[in-house]
Amino acid sequence: SSETVAIRKGHELDLKRLAAYLVGKIPGLTHAVPLEARQFSHGQSNPTFLLSQKLSGRTARWVLRKKPPGKLLPSAHQVEREYEILSALYQTRVPVPVVYHLCTDPSVVGTPFYVMEYVPGRIFKDPALPGVSSMGRYAIYQAAIQVAADLHSVDIHAVGLSHLAKKPKPGKPVMSYAERQLRRWTRQFEASRTGDDSKEMDALIKTLNDTLPSDSAMFAQCLVHGDFRIDNLIFHPTEPRVLAVLDWELSTVGHPLCDVTYLCMPYYLPRIPNSAVQGLKGVNCRKKGILTETQLLRAYVNNAKAPAIDRPIAHFEFHLALTFFRMAAIAQGVYKRSKLGNASSSKAHMFGMFVEMCAGIGNMVLKSAEQEALPKECQGVDGLGSPGSLIPRFKFSVRFEEKRKALLRFMQEFIYPNERVAFKQHTELAKQKGTRWVHLPIIEKLKKVAKKRGLWNLFLTKSPHHSFDQGLTNVEYSVLCEIMGRVPWLAPEVFNCSAPDTGNMEVLAMYGTKEQQEKWLTPLMNGDIRSAFGMTEPRVASSDATNIETTITPTEDGYVINGHKWWTSGAMDPRCSVMIVMGKTDPRGKGSERKKKNKKTRNKKNAKKHAQQSMILVPMDAKGVNVKRPLTVFGYDDAPHGHAEIVLQNVKVPKSSMLLGEGRGFEIAQGRLGPGRIHHCMRLIGMAERALEMMVNRVQLRTTFGEPIAKHGGIVRDIALSRVEIDQCRLLTMQAAEMIDRVGNRLARQHVAMIKVAAPNMALKVVDRAIQSYGGMGVCQDTVLAYMWACCRTLRLADGPDEVHMRTIAKLEMRLQRAKL
Repeated sequence: SSETVAIRKGHELDLKRLAAYLVGKIPGLTHAVPLEARQFSHGQSNPTFLLSQKLSGRTARWVLRKKPPGKLLPSAHQVEREYEILSALYQTRVPVPVVYHLCTDPSVVGTPFYVMEYVPGRIFKDPALPGVSSMGRYAIYQAAIQVAADLHSVDIHAVGLSHLAKKPKPGKPVMSYAERQLRRWTRQFEASRTGDDSKEMDALIKTLNDTLPSDSAMFAQCLVHGDFRIDNLIFHPTEPRVLAVLDWELSTVGHPLCDVTYLCMPYYLPRIPNSAVQGLKGVNCRKKGILTETQLLRAYVNNAKAPAIDRPIAHFEFHLALTFFRMAAIAQGVYKRSKLGNASSSKAHMFGMFVEMCAGIGNMVLKSAEQEALPKECQGVDGLGSPGSLIPRFKFSVRFEEKRKALLRFMQEFIYPNERVAFKQHTELAKQKGTRWVHLPIIEKLKKVAKKRGLWNLFLTKSPHHSFDQGLTNVEYSVLCEIMGRVPWLAPEVFNCSAPDTGNMEVLAMYGTKEQQEKWLTPLMNGDIRSAFGMTEPRVASSDATNIETTITPTEDGYVINGHKWWTSGAMDPRCSVMIVMGKTDPRGKGSERKKKNKKTRNKKNAKKHAQQSMILVPMDAKGVNVKRPLTVFGYDDAPHGHAEIVLQNVKVPKSSMLLGEGRGFEIAQGRLGPGRIHHCMRLIGMAERALEMMVNRVQLRTTFGEPIAKHGGIVRDIALSRVEIDQCRLLTMQAAEMIDRVGNRLARQHVAMIKVAAPNMALKVVDRAIQSYGGMGVCQDTVLAYMWACCRTLRLADGPDEVHMRTIAKLEMRLQRAKL
């Protein structure tokens, strides 16, 4: 094999003694035929050998990995740790070879060793991946990132590796992984000095010590590989799939950026002909299908499953410089072993020049970091193809462009990394408190950051009815809704833009008295409380709101409310303080004072029918408000937000609780639902966009019947239809928003009804196609797709079922056509 050479001098094995020792310990190894061995040319640390036996009709192969001979640096070449980690990881999703046996007796081959299975496949020593198609290169880098994310999500306690985590010593300050690495490799470098000039290394050591960050983001911990490079991954012979991760000598519990920065090193290394240094500097990565550094970082953030503090790639440049420093220190050790004559590679003497090169790059990275205005993963997120960047005709304000860019960056920097943090936090708190209805600290933390960045209450668009607007139009806010809709279970609340609070705040802003606004609107706008909206009832078809049976009976000093509500969204939240309830104050339909004065009403019967309902504010702690149970949506309880079934029994509220006036409920509802439906639909479009992205990535990574799934005709059709349908819905929704801005809710009714039919059905189809591309994984908890599907299907019912909206569309269309005649 071109990957192996004859065993080099100083690394000879006593094969007879080795075979005698391994028989009975390694499956398939026998006394019957001689054991043969060759040395792998790949790798510079622990010598690795291909063992083989020629049996009848086949050749059995195994891999032996051992410590090098001679005097070794302290804590280096720990094959025992490699064996332990590989054994533990075999039960996880991280692809590793099967390990068969660990031998700590140096008398067998001279040093401790272990034997593992031989995994045939492709190893790419050149990160430019020559000989691979553009689609293949893209898929290979995506697969590498996915493996890193899977590794960092391993529960070290569950797999028995928790002892790898450093425990603080009594009376001594806790050190971050980066600080420990800096100290360790400084010692290793000092022990490996050969007398050669090392100005760059000395400068880098000083700068790293002077600029070492100490904030909480530096203390994120997970299992790391420690040398996570493309050439340490074995890929399937024909598919872009990782079969095994090799060389676990440096693995420990540390910061996830340890591995991510190793994968990013080639972007800074030059391509030196006829040498081991084959970087990507000067390579047009986009043209060749290779992920750029920014794309790679975003892909990691979007795939990351491990809990992070703040964000998983904070202080990226520092960690990158530290990685180059560590690589330089390792290279120095290899170079010194070449001088001592015990290096595992014949090319080890070339590593001397590599030391100063790596140190110089580390210094350059730290210097350039001072000039960067944005985190790496946020650079370019607001560019070509991002929401709002390619929308024709619509004129956007400067304020909107600023908010859009800030929101896109916030999503990349804080929302995507903290999706799984929120899920894990909720699970842990629910166990501690014995209830799923708990408030999440991560949300409060992110809300504070969002407020500071001016990304707060963005839904309050320009309106002649109130003075609370944030300076955006409905068209402009619709684009922001799409961005937030990519993570609908986290993002909207972080920006105080989640339903039903947004609709309730709009109602209070437009129709509330000063007293009502001070008591309820102000704390809602501050994000101090949550609210609920109670309209739907279990005993009647609530899609026709005139069927509502809840009564709001006037008394001398207030109102008494009796009724049965369900699907009261937000009512399960422990912070929910107020509910807007729709009920009847005028069951006989005598009409409100406003209707009585309106003598030009065309349909008196309908006027009376729609003048029976009122909306009223009900504190959640009022006597008689009984939350009966939470309701699940396709099995999801949507905790801690939730949807409740509520019985209102003789609930007494003061006169000041009535909104706008008796009989004005339908009027309020129409003002509330127009913008709200725009928000729902654009969030659905955001979900559909994310589902499409996931589908496109997935089908390029998986192979069936000898070719990538992406090349199958059915998948090509699914991708094309999804793009067409998403863009159609986006333009239709933004047209409806523009009409609300220009002519108001009433005249935009048909377009609002159209999007309420089109968007949920479109999103449902796109998500369903994405699920199909993921197979079994698409319907389980390992992706967001199953939850997305539940959201999309529910929104064919929420705010009115499709049939009601189609009835409205048809009725208005017939009226329009009659007007033409």
